[in-house]
Amino acid sequence: MKDKQTETRLRLIALQLESWKKLHDLITYGLDKTKPIISVEQERQFTEVRANLLQEMEHVLRELNLLGDLSGRAMNVLNRGCSLRAVRELSNDDARRLETEWNGVFTKLGVAQGQLKLRRKAFAEVTPYKAFMSRLFRRPAVA
Repeated sequence: MKDKQTETRLRLIALQLESWKKLHDLITYGLDKTKPIISVEQERQFTEVRANLLQEMEHVLRELNLLGDLSGRAMNVLNRGCSLRAVRELSNDDARRLETEWNGVFTKLGVAQGQLKLRRKAFAEVTPYKAFMSRLFRRPAVA
């Protein structure tokens, strides 16, 4: 059997994780001062990924019951990295904080994804017969 809510949450978290990965790739490029100058296209990509995260973050985190855990950390990452050029100009301490905050959000989302996959697996093991028998024996007897 499948649980629609679990499947929806898995799709949401997969999309969110992809956006966080893209953001990390761009942040890593921005922090590497040996890389060439940041192009307009890279800045546009960064702004697009950041905008997607800002628009979807609250909905996804609320849907996953992680709003209280991750909202502040996620906003710290998105506020510190307002542009790729700003990321490049961060001090070493600020860059470490940014990476630590990013890692905290990414790790927590990954753990939540693992938990949802376990839930999906548990639902997959429920056959219609098992579901029927479970409901049959849980019902109180009618007098």
